[in-house]
Amino acid sequence: MITMKFGGTSVGSAERIRQVCHLVKNEIPRHPIVVVSAHNSPTLRMTDTLVATAQAARNGIPDTNRVAAAQRGICQDLGVDSAEVGIETLLERFDQLIKGIAMIGELTPRTMDMVMSFGERMSARVVNDVLRREFSVNSEYRSAVSLGLRTDRNFGAARPDPRSYPKVARAISSLNCEVLVTTGFIGATEDGQVTTLGRGGSDYSGTIFGAIVGAEEVQIWTDVSGVMTTDPRIVPEAKSIPELTFMEASELAWYGAKVLHPATMLPAIDADIPVRVKNTADPDHPGTVIRRHLLSESPAIAKSLAVMNGIQLVNITTGRMFGVHGFMARIFEIFSRNLVEIHMIATSEVTVSITTPKGAHVEKAADEIKEFADVTVERGLSLVSVVGEKMKGTPGVAARATTALARAGVNIRMISQGATEINIAMLVQDTDASRAVVELHREFFA
Repeated sequence: MITMKFGGTSVGSAERIRQVCHLVKNEIPRHPIVVVSAHNSPTLRMTDTLVATAQAARNGIPDTNRVAAAQRGICQDLGVDSAEVGIETLLERFDQLIKGIAMIGELTPRTMDMVMSFGERMSARVVNDVLRREFSVNSEYRSAVSLGLRTDRNFGAARPDPRSYPKVARAISSLNCEVLVTTGFIGATEDGQVTTLGRGGSDYSGTIFGAIVGAEEVQIWTDVSGVMTTDPRIVPEAKSIPELTFMEASELAWYGAKVLHPATMLPAIDADIPVRVKNTADPDHPGTVIRRHLLSESPAIAKSLAVMNGIQLVNITTGRMFGVHGFMARIFEIFSRNLVEIHMIATSEVTVSITTPKGAHVEKAADEIKEFADVTVERGLSLVSVVGEKMKGTPGVAARATTALARAGVNIRMISQGATEINIAMLVQDTDASRAVVELHREFFA
């Protein structure tokens, strides 16, 4: 059994959906579970459209016509009877939800999760119908919620509850079909409230289902041919990487590589299941295989570069922390309570510098810390990271990285290398990030 996860661009148009169905039919001997994202194309970014519709409703404009027209357009292009497969029922429920938001004038994280769930629920129904009708595949649609996948109550970034996995496994094994088509990105609390796993969370769903059924492989189908040496939009000569370890892939995802959701590796690591990243538009390309141990040695010291924009730098300064126990614990407790995610930390005797992603509730945390320390928050920064397991124990890697940035005229505001030695992260101005990536790629991959 395998899991095949298809991203939004892979199901963004009628042509792409038919290509997906062709790929799925070829894998029927391996009993695939198909996990799909919401439709995403240059003219139809369904999740973004759902979010914008809900935000407009909160401001008193409850208009669902754009969502309905876009989804019906996809159905019409594929000959899908939108009423027969349940799309019209979903659109009616969505319309009711949006009117409710407009009436109350409030949009909570719980409500937003329900709003965003409609994209996957509609997309999966469409893919299942095309598989059955055009490709004569004995497939069945079940949402992750109806299969029994349960999560915590952290709406917007929920985490799955492993206690629900046996129930999901039993539900899947009871189905009499060649292919199961299910929803990525969503789950539900114990009392049935719909949750989402965070933007890009369909990758995570793919490995969750892979772990639940003990899949031999999880395939992540996207719009690039595997994990690249860096973002090809920044460095056009970037190349696909044949193999990565779980640790390398996890570091890349955590520090901004767009191909994988940061949590994707967790179920695969626990179940020791290989993850293969492939291109829906170029299925013959081998892509990238991610596994615990590499099958072949690579001479490359670095494997890939990641960049994360919109980083915030929080500088905390006070003489009171010198020799005082519990000072750091107090800071971390405030960040944790305010749901502020921490990426990098640097400390001296009187200063703590911490980086956080954009959108974090930093101001509220900073106000609390100002009661016992001086705090400044800087924005417009980026983290540029060099990742590779061969960096471990290799002298001079950090020197090569910093020299490359100096050569490019890029100032490093902060630098960090974890004890594992497989990642060097450098904080630079947003305006310098692309130049830094180009020069680092030339240094390590030319």
